[in-house]
Amino acid sequence: MDARPLLSLIVLSFRRFDATTGPCLNTVLAQLPDPRVELILVDNGSDDGAADGCAALAARHPALRYLALPENRGFGGGMNTGVDAARGDWVLLVNSDTLFPPGALNALLNALVGLPPEVALVGPVSNAAGNGQCLPLPGASLAQAVQVGQAAMQHPTRLLTPLYRTDFFCAAIRRAVWHVLGGLDAAFGMGYYEDFDFSLRLRASGHEQLMAEDVFVVHAGSGVFSTLRPQQQALLKRNRALLLQRHPSARFDHLRVGNADALRHLLAFVQTHGWTPALRARAAWRYAALLHQGPRSLFKRWRWRRSCRDVRAALDAAAIVPGFPTHTTAGPHDPA
Repeated sequence: MDARPLLSLIVLSFRRFDATTGPCLNTVLAQLPDPRVELILVDNGSDDGAADGCAALAARHPALRYLALPENRGFGGGMNTGVDAARGDWVLLVNSDTLFPPGALNALLNALVGLPPEVALVGPVSNAAGNGQCLPLPGASLAQAVQVGQAAMQHPTRLLTPLYRTDFFCAAIRRAVWHVLGGLDAAFGMGYYEDFDFSLRLRASGHEQLMAEDVFVVHAGSGVFSTLRPQQQALLKRNRALLLQRHPSARFDHLRVGNADALRHLLAFVQTHGWTPALRARAAWRYAALLHQGPRSLFKRWRWRRSCRDVRAALDAAAIVPGFPTHTTAGPHDPA
């Protein structure tokens, strides 16, 4: 029997194969084979022919393990099925509306090696996320985001940033901890907030979660739920209430709060290790996001500026000029 892989990468597919799952898997397969990785594809009961596309791709790539579900079990149920088939020390849950720039998979594997056992959940940065994992690229196409992400990963920051919660568009989890926590809760149905729930349960278990700033995964966003728009608002409301029922003290921080926290961690890291060109570039990117993500209300913007004036002062003192990476059509600005 082959040695157990380090990572079981699980892609969950649902409808729109040519627009989501196909491109996602093509970017992953371009970075394989790797003996440290096994690849598992789960189709979540697609009814538009996507399952046929998955089957055809699996036939061309025998190393890809394909599981076709007879019905849609939601994000939690689909991912739970994939993890049940996994053998790796870590499982990587991957939304089908993601793209892996060249080098992303290797960067993730390098980030996982040597982590202390208390770290059980690791997420990458991305152009689109709902927390501090978001490194926005205003005006950039997905192809441009891939280029920017690839370029950024060629200049490592060495930053592993603590997270309050992890966005599961792409999330690596220790498989042993996953099983102790019972995986994702199927009570959240089709999706929304099951990743938030898992993150908080993981925190309560005494484990830590980190953002690997040297791993960039492109996220299109809303790839699955674009086919379920009439149900979205009701599902969001229901699942938010369920989350609060189980975690009454849950914080629903805006992603700008996570960005400010990431900048504070970066500045603390610099106090010990000093500035590098990569850290200055990342600080400039996040500083631009800090301005870009500000509230539109005058009062809220004033309050936000006060809450992060320590960050702005430290960045200004270090002569960090806010700016997004090139290949985008828009630059940093304060919303009017």
